[in-house]
Amino acid sequence: MPSPEPSQPPRAPRFELAPRHRRVLRAFGEALFAHAGGPSDAQLDRLVERMRGHLEPVSKMQRTMLLLALELVRWLPLLLLVSWRTFDDLPLAARERLLDRMDRSRVPLLLLPLIAFKTVLCMHFFEDPVELRALGYPGDERKRWLTIAP
Repeated sequence: MPSPEPSQPPRAPRFELAPRHRRVLRAFGEALFAHAGGPSDAQLDRLVERMRGHLEPVSKMQRTMLLLALELVRWLPLLLLVSWRTFDDLPLAARERLLDRMDRSRVPLLLLPLIAFKTVLCMHFFEDPVELRALGYPGDERKRWLTIAP
């Protein structure tokens, strides 16, 4: 009699961001990393997907708090009476001004979402091969010193 095969433990369903969260993250990334050459739509798509992947393994409490911070960013223009539109509906220049205002603020309510996302977004954005090349990172050539060092 063949031995029964061990069953695989059930896999947790993959975490997905709500469409509104994807829009806010994309708008946040576009405003945070705006420069003459980009970021491109593909870079922003990868950034949002990397953030989704970053939020997947974290605890439910941490994920909930980060998503609440993202909701705060979404509604911040209305809360501050800056605009009657949500963050993701603002033009790029207005989003950049709002992020700058958040960065200079001493009010924890404004600093919290910026601190929560700025570091993680920077980490994921600047790991992108396109940005690394734009920054002058030599890629695999950097490891060349290992082969020529005595």
